[in-house]
Amino acid sequence: MGKSNKAGARVSDLLRVPSGPVDLSAHDTRATPGFGGGKAAGKAELATLGSHLSDLQERLHAEGVSGGSRGVLLVLQGIDTSGKGGTVRHVIGQVDPQGCTIASFKAPTREELAHDFLWRIRKRLPQPGKLGVFDRSHYE
Repeated sequence: MGKSNKAGARVSDLLRVPSGPVDLSAHDTRATPGFGGGKAAGKAELATLGSHLSDLQERLHAEGVSGGSRGVLLVLQGIDTSGKGGTVRHVIGQVDPQGCTIASFKAPTREELAHDFLWRIRKRLPQPGKLGVFDRSHYE
């Protein structure tokens, strides 16, 4: 997250919801946990991170074609208009699209309903060396 990151904070810690009941109205919908800059600073940070993301993807691809077994899966979960598409455009747009697969899950089909609920998910997991994006991991 660059210099704007809270000292040593991990993303998972910044985004973790406290245990117990959650009052969504108490949370600022414009919050950017771990990043204190505005939109212009965010665009500049993304440009800086873009070359790093691209390099990491190239390394992942090289590992995959040389027999490695790792892929990376980014799961975006949110209601309609929550920004999932923008995240895909802005972040995944920084890397080689040939190394990415994007899956969007809608209401299950009749065939999907005939299997366990993870059947359709397993079919879309990224292959070794690939970056996969799930635009929703399941249909609400």
